[in-house]
Amino acid sequence: MLTDTETVCDARVDPAGPREDDSMPITDDLETTDEARTKSERRRARLVRIIGEDPGRKVSVNDLADLLGVSVATIRRDLTVLERDEVVSRTYGGAALAPRRREMTMAQREVSNAEAKRLIAQEAVALLNDGDLVILDAGSTAEQIAVALDNRLELTVVTNGLRCINRLVDQDLVQVLVLGGRLRGFNETICGGDAEQTLSHIFASIAFVGADAVDPVRGIASRTYDQCRLKTMMLRQAGRVYVVADSSKLDDSSALPYWAPLPQEWGLITDAAADPDALATLEARGATIVLAGRALTKETEEEPPCPPR
Repeated sequence: MLTDTETVCDARVDPAGPREDDSMPITDDLETTDEARTKSERRRARLVRIIGEDPGRKVSVNDLADLLGVSVATIRRDLTVLERDEVVSRTYGGAALAPRRREMTMAQREVSNAEAKRLIAQEAVALLNDGDLVILDAGSTAEQIAVALDNRLELTVVTNGLRCINRLVDQDLVQVLVLGGRLRGFNETICGGDAEQTLSHIFASIAFVGADAVDPVRGIASRTYDQCRLKTMMLRQAGRVYVVADSSKLDDSSALPYWAPLPQEWGLITDAAADPDALATLEARGATIVLAGRALTKETEEEPPCPPR
């Protein structure tokens, strides 16, 4: 049982490797409505950020309850869920940052926040027109964009993602230009000097670029230097640029090593569970926000926002 003096720490690591259910989104069985679940997820995201703000500080359950304006019982329940999903670990008398969690396999990414990624893909496709030249990054969210195209538009798609290629192979209205180079099999991504050289000769109508994390100052994160270089070029080689990232990527405080800087004006397509404070910070840094899955209002029934370039 957690005591009031027990402390918590950010534990973005799985020493034994990812669990089978490592990629599943955080939920709370005691809160069953969509509204309650969204509220609890946002609270837990804030909880994780507070814990990670100062790695050397010991934060008690009472302190966390005061900071978030909820009961100690609610904090205890949140920490139980976060510990179960290996987002935080709890210790007696102290706290320490642990190394970041291992990279998920593509099979895990495929089921992680799957519905959010599907909705993000629908918003992305709604921005396209016949004749567009589209840069489509690799990754599970980009794969869903390829699925959502469904051979409905005449496009040229430039991609470095094996899964995107496989999803587009039977769409005869879509011409596919594959960026060649070195294959990183773990996440089914092609990158390297050859891919960059090809991309340097292309200026697309629109680019959809994925991210392991999104930060208002550092930009978008990658796990390898080659991926970061290619994403940086994708962000430069299109008239309109959209980062496609589910809301979990906005709350990721992990110390990922490589960051591609964002342009002054860009778009972010994310899901409606995104933290409003995080979105406001990104907007202040030039982002035009598109929320997938949000009910349409009079304000949102207008044309989809497009970041100027």
